[in-house]
Amino acid sequence: MKRVYDWNDIPRYRMQEIVGLLRPILGKTLGEIDKNNVFDKTFRNPKITGIAGDVIEQSVFEYKANSNQIPDLCIDGDYSELKTTGVLDKGQGVWEAKEPCSITAVSISSIVEEEFDDSAFWHKAARILFVYYIYTSDKAVTAREYMEFPIKNFYYYVCPPDDRVVLEKDWTKVRNFLRGIHEAYPNEEDRKTQYPNLSTVLNRELEYLDTAPKYPNSPRFRFRRRFVTVIVQKSINNTYENTGRHYLGLEDVERECAEYTKRYKGKTVKSLCKTFGIPTDTINKQIIDKLIARMFGGQEAKKISNIEQLAKLGLQGQTVVMTEKGGRTEDMKLSACPLNVDEFKDPGIKFEDTEVYSFFTDYRLLCPIFTEHPKDTPLGPKVNYGENTFEGFKILRLDSEEIMNSLKKVWDEAHELVYEDKLTVSPMYLRDGSLRITPKTGEVMMETNLPKSKDNVIFFRGTGSDANDKITINGLPMYRQNYWIKGSFIVEELKRQPFL
Repeated sequence: MKRVYDWNDIPRYRMQEIVGLLRPILGKTLGEIDKNNVFDKTFRNPKITGIAGDVIEQSVFEYKANSNQIPDLCIDGDYSELKTTGVLDKGQGVWEAKEPCSITAVSISSIVEEEFDDSAFWHKAARILFVYYIYTSDKAVTAREYMEFPIKNFYYYVCPPDDRVVLEKDWTKVRNFLRGIHEAYPNEEDRKTQYPNLSTVLNRELEYLDTAPKYPNSPRFRFRRRFVTVIVQKSINNTYENTGRHYLGLEDVERECAEYTKRYKGKTVKSLCKTFGIPTDTINKQIIDKLIARMFGGQEAKKISNIEQLAKLGLQGQTVVMTEKGGRTEDMKLSACPLNVDEFKDPGIKFEDTEVYSFFTDYRLLCPIFTEHPKDTPLGPKVNYGENTFEGFKILRLDSEEIMNSLKKVWDEAHELVYEDKLTVSPMYLRDGSLRITPKTGEVMMETNLPKSKDNVIFFRGTGSDANDKITINGLPMYRQNYWIKGSFIVEELKRQPFL
């Protein structure tokens, strides 16, 4: 069914007018630009949502917010959505989206009759004027505290052809999922028992979109946080490399991985480096990351997550080295996974609202698998990293039930330790009762009481360049903490999967 819209009341602008409105507010806080006193309603409702967007709409563009499923603006004759979204400054020129970007309601009762080109979603997603504000707080704040957040930038996103294909595939999966429910369950009460699967079962199959909140709350289409992050980073300080390759879904990446496995299986790291023109003076994990990025067309990218097309699909490279018998060689450090200590200090934060939850549900690990081949020496077996052989690729999802249960358990424990000031740092001892000493510095080795690998699939471990490379949490100096996955678990998970 083709929707009929009343477009007459949509405000019309030229792009130079948009720039004239938004450029003067850059660097100013939301409170400073609120000339129409939008924040006054936060006195009555301190938990009101969407206050930043209300300020931009009512005090900058001066139109009232509405819930109509039509675009907000007409820019140079093109109907466009206005989205005000928070961004996080991660340092060193890196910016991330604070959260997913809600686009429009799923409209469970009517979407089953829609086609993509005429859908409410596509009318809003085709062109979006983003206005970014910097979320400068370390914890959740009341609506009124948004007054202190400054405007960072604005960007007019016109959906490119490849993005459109992926978005259409995602939208169609949602539409067909709901059609299936309507066909299988003629009674609406029976349908309601199936609708919650939209945000649990189906979300795992979507690439750029997800739906939230969970039914019976009214679900909405959202751009995934990782997808918004690419848009944000590209428009503020582009650190991505576009290789010119076209990935219209994870299946395209999987086909490419299969081709590389056929072509390079059994090749050593050293020989692959030569194939891809990478100097082999020093071969380490960073070189492997660069090698894999070269396979996927990256010339400047240091790792595949720096390749724009793969970043949008949420793929993080994570090399796995196995023994000749297929056993583990080490635990897996999730270097790209955020560990926001300030979230542990927030008493009201929910696990589902944390950065780490977003990472585990949004990203997948693309694992190039290598086998090590130790050589006998007078001092015992020795591994030459350059002689490790490439076996192929596997993809590891991080949102399995077992992983997410372990993650929630260790996050809850860490949250309690930090918030309730129960975190400790204590000396480590050998079995004979003597202190463990760091060979390089001669200092006593220390450990925290954060969750360990012996009790958990997911655990914390500190790392640093030397004994002096430390951070302070609750006044306690310690190594920088990272999330890790137990190596034995990784090996067993990967064994269950065939090579791509």
